[in-house]
Amino acid sequence: MVISARGAARPAIGGRRLEWLAVIAAGALALLLWQLLDSAWPWLLALGVLLLAALVGVRRPGALAVGLAAADAWWLLSVPWWGWSLVAGVALVAVALWWAATLYRARPVPKVATSGLPALRSAQPLARVPVAGPAEQTTPIPRISSRPGLPGWRGRPVRRWHAIAVGAAGVLVLAAGVVGQQLAAADLAGRRQAELDQAHQEAFSRIMPHSSGSFVQAMIKSIAERQSSIACGILTPPAGRDFAAAHGADTCEHAVDALSRQVPNWVAYENAALLPLPGSATEYGPGGKWLRVDACALAIDPPSAGPASLGIFQLELAAGGGGGYQAAGFTKCL
Repeated sequence: MVISARGAARPAIGGRRLEWLAVIAAGALALLLWQLLDSAWPWLLALGVLLLAALVGVRRPGALAVGLAAADAWWLLSVPWWGWSLVAGVALVAVALWWAATLYRARPVPKVATSGLPALRSAQPLARVPVAGPAEQTTPIPRISSRPGLPGWRGRPVRRWHAIAVGAAGVLVLAAGVVGQQLAAADLAGRRQAELDQAHQEAFSRIMPHSSGSFVQAMIKSIAERQSSIACGILTPPAGRDFAAAHGADTCEHAVDALSRQVPNWVAYENAALLPLPGSATEYGPGGKWLRVDACALAIDPPSAGPASLGIFQLELAAGGGGGYQAAGFTKCL
């Protein structure tokens, strides 16, 4: 009988267990990419792979892993460099944690001191095994592999610097991915805000007066109905301050209120706004970029209906491309 000492065999990882590990890894990556990219279409690809596997009779966890991996590939193909950096960083950190756990399990166990234990009174004699002869001795055959392998895999030794170096690299790559994602999110938010500002400017330009006549009509309507928001809205702040100073008020709103007190019948004064301006009252700039409106001698009939001298307004096209004008300058009537 030959007795040879052998180390404890490491339990082999079964194929189904590896499939479930792949499902967990691919699923975690899919959830991460789904939250980052906010796109659910790749889930349909994963579902299609599962349905195809069911049709051909494959009902193993590996089919789910393949479907999730296909969805991950779809997400990764639609992300810039920071998405790949996040995935690589998470993978490196996971490898570093695996190696750290391997080193922790392989740490030396301290020996228990036996000096204080009472000696056994009746110790049974140990069975003696005859020493084997030279022909009966067995020498373990070392396993030689030309492949470099990965530390911690198939018995490859793991060093402490392995875990530290890979962990540091994973943290740096992950930090670069997070910074890239934040910069991309800030850039997207900036572009969306620019689009909102452009839409607001276009809408503002559309509601502005589109001619010198409509501008004067808006001013008269504002004074007749005592709606200072209309008159002060079609005037820029500098023009509004000049308009207020010309009519002896501290603000544009107070100037409109003061002019409204000069209107005995707001209906008659508002009807007077329907009268067109004389052609000489409007001066057109090149390409219609600006208009100069002389509202110092309005044809108010009867003259007692309200103020007939509002001032001279310099109108400019409002930003946004809507075609409306806003008073950027004001001059008092002489």
